[in-house]
Amino acid sequence: MKKFMVIALCGALFCAVSALQAQQPQQAQQSQPRALLIGVVDMPSVLQSHPITVDEMPILRDSFAKERLEAQKYEQTCMKQVEQIKQQYKMGTPQFDEATKPIREGLRQAEIQLQDRQAEVMNQVNQLQYKIYTDVQKAVQQVAERKGILIVHTKIKLDRKGVAEEVAAVQEADANPTLVWNHPACDITEDVKAALAVIAGTPKGNAATGGALDNISSQAQVNAAQPAAKTAAAAAAAQPARAAAQPR
Repeated sequence: MKKFMVIALCGALFCAVSALQAQQPQQAQQSQPRALLIGVVDMPSVLQSHPITVDEMPILRDSFAKERLEAQKYEQTCMKQVEQIKQQYKMGTPQFDEATKPIREGLRQAEIQLQDRQAEVMNQVNQLQYKIYTDVQKAVQQVAERKGILIVHTKIKLDRKGVAEEVAAVQEADANPTLVWNHPACDITEDVKAALAVIAGTPKGNAATGGALDNISSQAQVNAAQPAAKTAAAAAAAQPARAAAQPR
């Protein structure tokens, strides 16, 4: 009888130990959160490697800058014409108003044309930026999926040339408020650049070679665009002189 009780007790003890051992791995899994693989990307550096940023954006920027300069030159010319008219007619008189009317109308038309051109350029820039954004997103996604990364943070690396280490460190920390530290192995910037080169191509460094957009040819649009103030300038250039030459 005693032998039977000892065997039963040993069997119960064995079952209890086995059940306890089976519960421990489950409890350990529940108490330990799943590790997230995180990557970081120097996004400004990636954006600068896109061919649109290098080859097409400068075209729009430089073209519109030239158009604004033309508008400023036209305005200066109009002001000189007004000064000449002041020598013939007193300001506020009907004669002065009549003589300067074409100049004022020319300036108004030039301003309207410049505003319209600015809106056109901004629309082109928005489309170019959207193309860059979608290409970069695709490149980041490809690298993240290949490496098993679940979260990708932006990390901005500042140029530290000529800047004191303390100042550069503080500036870079301010530029990355949500990222305190990362292991160098988390940096996938170069991988993303390589993937982006496959998706969008590499910058040619020469806008004349064309761009990466399928539905927009910004090169052709910019070449076809005329300075905003030229039309108004041509229309009004001769009129003030004729008006000023009329007898009082």
